[in-house]
Amino acid sequence: MDTIAKHVYRGGLRVELTSREYAILELLVRSRGRLVSRARIHDHIYSEDTGVLSNVVDVHIAALRRKLGSELVRTRRGEGYMIDA
Repeated sequence: MDTIAKHVYRGGLRVELTSREYAILELLVRSRGRLVSRARIHDHIYSEDTGVLSNVVDVHIAALRRKLGSELVRTRRGEGYMIDA
């Protein structure tokens, strides 16, 4: 992860992420080893007054898993998400 250029690489190849996917990944990486609640992720990528549906975080997490591998982001059911690596 190149935080200056805001690029992500996997296996030496650049992976294209949307700005929100990148923001979520960066938050999870900066919180490595700690649980990040869905609410905190939501607040990180959207202003509080948006009427965005509650499953939008799950949709972005699913996209990250498709692009970077299902093992990257762990789910703690009912609590949130975390990255261990």
